[in-house]
Amino acid sequence: MRIETALIGSYPKPVRIAKIISKKNNGKISEEKYLEQIFNFMSNFFEMMKSFNVDFTTDSMIEWDDIADLTYSFLTNVKKGSLTRFFDNNFYYRQIVINEKLKYKEDNTYIKYFEKAKELSKSYNFKLKAVILGPLTFLKLSENQYYKNEEELMKDYALIVNSLLKNIKSDVVEIHEPSIFQKGIKKDLLNTLPEIYNTMLENINNEIHLLTYFDINFDRLENYMKLPATIYGFDVTESNKNKLGRLYQFLKGKQVYFGILDSRTTKMEKIVTIKRIVSTASEKGIERLILGNSSFNDFIPEIIVQKKFKLLQKAKEMILNG
Repeated sequence: MRIETALIGSYPKPVRIAKIISKKNNGKISEEKYLEQIFNFMSNFFEMMKSFNVDFTTDSMIEWDDIADLTYSFLTNVKKGSLTRFFDNNFYYRQIVINEKLKYKEDNTYIKYFEKAKELSKSYNFKLKAVILGPLTFLKLSENQYYKNEEELMKDYALIVNSLLKNIKSDVVEIHEPSIFQKGIKKDLLNTLPEIYNTMLENINNEIHLLTYFDINFDRLENYMKLPATIYGFDVTESNKNKLGRLYQFLKGKQVYFGILDSRTTKMEKIVTIKRIVSTASEKGIERLILGNSSFNDFIPEIIVQKKFKLLQKAKEMILNG
């Protein structure tokens, strides 16, 4: 079984970067000075990822408040709404309010930032991932004031993401779709999702890492595994440990991401637990296993994230060296 490691989503913003962003938003610092600080942080972040020997990483998402803010950057006919809780977490994002037909913003900052990230990371061995909000989760995190048909909303969003991905040319696309395991999702939406994904990923030949987190809903597993992806991601932290035994039986011959580092607690994982999960995954016939954090890292302090990835690096070395 092939073993790899990755950082998914975001990396915690240091206080100094948060202050720089605040100054920029308040017009107290020039765009040039702001970008200098952001890209300097990004360079240091990539060097850190190299030290942790990860195989995949994002650009840290340092330039965005959250994944909704990132998504907002390449859309038109939307505005930022009220602060809303991000799933069941003490973390809030601004809803994307849709008041007209969704359209692609051709000249968007996401591409500009990502092009710079590619330039800064090109000398490293890890692969850089473009972060995308899945169409179902986009629907659920938005406030729809325009579309009478939710499938039409998701299809328009999928077409926009397709345009973005053709322009961004990343090594890997990381799609966040936790809403597929949420309660209360209409059956019609679930049934149309594979078609929506086919639209979104048409002529996109990158590796697709499809992620879920916070829950594992076995009633939706078939819907999830029907979506076109290279890697299927699951949160296998403490809250889902009683589901892991059952999950393995669906993963034989699959390429899988396990969010094994809990992004919502400062409690450290144990190397023996990581090794046991990897061993069982191999026994159950998983073809390829990527290990990393369970969700966005904004929920815990930066120093804890670093400690967790150092621990994961050590576990990976022990596993690979037998």
